[in-house]
Amino acid sequence: MNKLLPVAILAVIMLFCSASTATAWVSVSITPEEQVTCPQTSEFWFGATPSGVCQANKTVTYAVTVETDSLPVSVAVIPGETPTSWFSWLAQTLLFPDTSKTWPLNLKIPLIAGKDAGGQYTITVTAVAWDGSTAQATATLIVQDHDYVTETLVSGNGSTILNEKFTNLDIATKVDKFIRFNGTVDCFTKNEYLLMDAKGDNANFEQEAVISEYKATMPGNYLYGSERFQSCAAMGGTGVDIRETYRSTGTMESRCENINHHMTGWQARKTELCTYNSFTDGSFMVDVRQSVPCTKKIAERQESFGNLTAAKHIIFRRP
Repeated sequence: MNKLLPVAILAVIMLFCSASTATAWVSVSITPEEQVTCPQTSEFWFGATPSGVCQANKTVTYAVTVETDSLPVSVAVIPGETPTSWFSWLAQTLLFPDTSKTWPLNLKIPLIAGKDAGGQYTITVTAVAWDGSTAQATATLIVQDHDYVTETLVSGNGSTILNEKFTNLDIATKVDKFIRFNGTVDCFTKNEYLLMDAKGDNANFEQEAVISEYKATMPGNYLYGSERFQSCAAMGGTGVDIRETYRSTGTMESRCENINHHMTGWQARKTELCTYNSFTDGSFMVDVRQSVPCTKKIAERQESFGNLTAAKHIIFRRP
């Protein structure tokens, strides 16, 4: 027994020594590992958008998860060549009593005139425990630049006429638009974006428009618009035909509209319309149809007159 006692004491000493020199355990992960996006719509044009109804949100979100057995842990984003202004945060701290936590990491790519954001970016996140133990994870962000962008802004008192025709057979899309108004308007915008080989959730064609606080200031003033979007089924499109007309001789408190059309990417063969209209002394009509030979035929029409708020949201898909 006396001979075993020194051995037991030595074992206890070694156990305490190993515990005192043990390093903290820390891990970090980013999900998903890869995402695809494109630049955001110019937010300058959409300062008056009601509730953001029609502005497409192109923010991408990664989930950053950190776990440890020893607190605190410092978490940092290493942007690399990615502009820091794109990130919603660059540093976090995991504190007691949490031994694990997940933070959403949002990235929003601005549309900057004359600059291209397209490319592949590597995002790195590191987690450092109190004793210097480190873990690291990476993710990829693919940004596609638009092939065509047109943005229009009108504000003030006067008269405006807009006439537009757009056809692109590669994505089976045709747009015909006529808008005319005289009087005062706080904000009138008409924006289109084209991506030929759209990937991920990016739309091949996107149309966003806003009219905010239009007012007929003199007898004879009016606001009138006639817009049509078509996707030809024979060219491989969704077979959708969307027509809108609107008119007001009083006020148009707000009108916003978004059409996004997907021919490639994760949402291939999808067309979506979202429109919101609030007016006095006016009218609004939307006629939506889908015709795919030997497959489907859908037709729906909505008309509103007077002092009203009228909205429509519809999604068409072609398998």
